Amino acid sequence: MSTLSQAQIDKLLNIESALVEHAFPPQLVIENTSACNQQCIHCSHRELTRPKKHMARELWNKLVEEVARERPDCEVWPTFYGEALILGKELWDRIDYAAKVGCTNLVLNSNATLLLKKQHIDWILASPLKRFILSLDGFSKETYEKIRVHGKWDEVYPGVQALLERKAQRGQTYPSITCQFSLMDENEHEVEDFRAYWQARGAEVKVRPKLEWTATGTVSSSYIDHESDFRIACPWGNNTMAIHQDGTVVACAVDYDARLKIGNTRDETIKTLWQRLGTCLREPHRAHRWQDIPEVCKGCRDWQTAGAEYQKESVPGTRPFWYNEETQDFRISSSQKASYG
Repeated sequence: MSTLSQAQIDKLLNIESALVEHAFPPQLVIENTSACNQQCIHCSHRELTRPKKHMARELWNKLVEEVARERPDCEVWPTFYGEALILGKELWDRIDYAAKVGCTNLVLNSNATLLLKKQHIDWILASPLKRFILSLDGFSKETYEKIRVHGKWDEVYPGVQALLERKAQRGQTYPSITCQFSLMDENEHEVEDFRAYWQARGAEVKVRPKLEWTATGTVSSSYIDHESDFRIACPWGNNTMAIHQDGTVVACAVDYDARLKIGNTRDETIKTLWQRLGTCLREPHRAHRWQDIPEVCKGCRDWQTAGAEYQKESVPGTRPFWYNEETQDFRISSSQKASYG
């Protein structure tokens, strides 16, 4: 029996109705490193079989130069699976180079464990980042350290607070600082305390359901329905292109172990590979030709987590390209509902 509520179905249908084909990816995840210093219980990174390495600098340069030529406002994430701050000053040199060649929408995510190491806070605040997202996922020390294995609450929480205080002292607008909370059974009782705590300290708060990372590993979520026949075209697969540290283009941002490989950016352009990904993935998704979607997509239900909850935008231009506050009531037409029976 389906556990999706009508409100959830309406929200997902509304998101799907806005999906269109893009000539160039509006959101690009470029894995500058696949290495991470945590082994979180809700992340499949710990199950990677591919190498945990850094992307070669010349490949990063090639990629951001193409972005700057083709779509400067493309939302570029310098990593996703790994922890970018491991790269140290090299990370900030790479981000500076991307801005120098013309990329205007740079977004970085981090687990915040290294904020108090080296000069990361100064580098963050001096960077051209539009958004900086910190994945924390717990409010109390006990919950945080249970979920984010190898993370130390006594280092991470003071580090995030120091970043927010320094930004306020400098009177900066950018980057916006977002504290992210992935909702799961282990932490759902703390979400409101987490929200109130970080909003009071000047951070934005983002809440999203736990992912299953294509359900090809051991991570599972009670926030995802596994029984219903209802399905929409995957928003991530439609809007995002993911490039692993060796240049491989994969299905999407949660294809963590590269189960679909459509080519390599060392040999071909982002635009060419994006078009190829459109033929094998985006087109059958949007046409609801479920028998033709890639194998990695068939058992994946992470599309149900689309449309993360954001508070009202306080820093201009720092919401994902797909976000529209005016449509957050998720109204859909009766004909859309009818198309799903």
